[in-house]
Order: sequence, then structure tokens, then C-alpha cells
Amino acid sequence: MLSEINSNLNKVNDSLHVNVSLPKPSEERIAKASAANFILGTTAICYGLMTKKKRYCLMGGLSLLSAWILKEEIEQDK
Repeated sequence: MLSEINSNLNKVNDSLHVNVSLPKPSEERIAKASAANFILGTTAICYGLMTKKKRYCLMGGLSLLSAWILKEEIEQDK
């Protein structure tokens, strides 16, 4: 999925005559980002439940969703 996004962004950059090189993250960096998102998301949800603030639960849920998507990206590349 990341390679498809990078490919589409490169096409847009070429059509706009913009010279930007997009990074290609390694599996290790993606795994670390996924773990960090999981930890932060779980913490945000727990804090949101303890303080009864829905916005923290929402942010935590989005972070967990991001962690899941990154994990799927790693499995897709294998």
C-alpha cells in the first residue's frame, strides 16, 4: 500500500514539476512505528476511559487503527 501511495504521489509531483524524493521505510521502521502507535493508542484509550473524555478514546482508536494498518503493510510485503 505504501508503494502504491508513493507511486501516485510521484505522478502528481511529476505533473506539477516538483522534485521530491519520498522515503521508502524499512520493515524495521514500520514495525517500530506500529508498536509505538499501539502503545500510545492503548494509553490514550485508558486515559480517556478513566477521565471520561471521549476525544482521548477517539484519538486512541485512530492510533490503534494506524498500528493495525502498519502491521498489515508489513505482512503484505512478505
